[in-house]
Amino acid sequence: MTRGVMVGAERPTLIFLHIGKTAGTSLRRVLHRQFRSSEILRVETPWRNPARLRREETLDYFATLPEERRAAARLIEGHIIFGLHRLVPRPSTYITLLRNPVALTISQYNFVLRRPRHWLHERVVSEHMDLATYVRSGIALETDNSQTRALSGDTTAGFGECTPAMLEQAKRNLEEHFSVTGLTERFDESLILLKRAFGWSNVHYVRANVSPRKDPVPPETLRAIEGQNALDLELYRWATERFDAAIARDPFFARQYDRFRRSNAMYRPWGYLTTTYPQALHERFSKKRRARREAATLQGPQSNG
Repeated sequence: MTRGVMVGAERPTLIFLHIGKTAGTSLRRVLHRQFRSSEILRVETPWRNPARLRREETLDYFATLPEERRAAARLIEGHIIFGLHRLVPRPSTYITLLRNPVALTISQYNFVLRRPRHWLHERVVSEHMDLATYVRSGIALETDNSQTRALSGDTTAGFGECTPAMLEQAKRNLEEHFSVTGLTERFDESLILLKRAFGWSNVHYVRANVSPRKDPVPPETLRAIEGQNALDLELYRWATERFDAAIARDPFFARQYDRFRRSNAMYRPWGYLTTTYPQALHERFSKKRRARREAATLQGPQSNG
């Protein structure tokens, strides 16, 4: 789904509301091609800070940044919630990607298992939580209508406390404040909508941060996820209808989409060599450095006897 963006000398600040595990890393690489690094503001605490900035805390954190910094940004991104635009001292608009809530929840759980440094990893592993237990446990609000929470801007609802009113607010916010709402499962089509909305030229990409395939999920676990995310299922259904309608209104969309699929297939080998492969090497060496530091810490200072 799209809303028109005025083309002029000074465009609004673009706010990318990144919902975790929705192909946001792949989209960020495309976005960073459209802006200078000095124009990009990522809403997160410095990586050296052991404190984790929770999604519901991002509005308060953003408000502490100097006004000049908030005003200078032309792209603001991060795992944030709706409402950040009220703190941007210039015109702004949002974009986001939504994902099927069942697939999203499964991906979030697998991400926690794969990342020893994730704040929930130790608990999930030590308590031997399977996916169904994780979903029902309440330790992560992201398993309970995560997308409705983020898009409604709610910061107070506890686990199991999301309401139909929050769903309706999320829908209104998408209609009134988002220039493009894409779908993870239809990433290429989402890029075309973004390109047409903002006049971007290069939206080629290589998939980034893709989760490995896992074993099939038992039907009873799928039902538990659906029951816990009923509002998100309705939000995703509604957003998909609007997405389809936006494409149907554009008589040139199919032609541009086919052209993009062909050109992106040719781009992938180059994108892998220049982006994906170097990033994989960097992550591998970073992992080894962390392991050495942790081993040195555990070993402690050596005595000379």
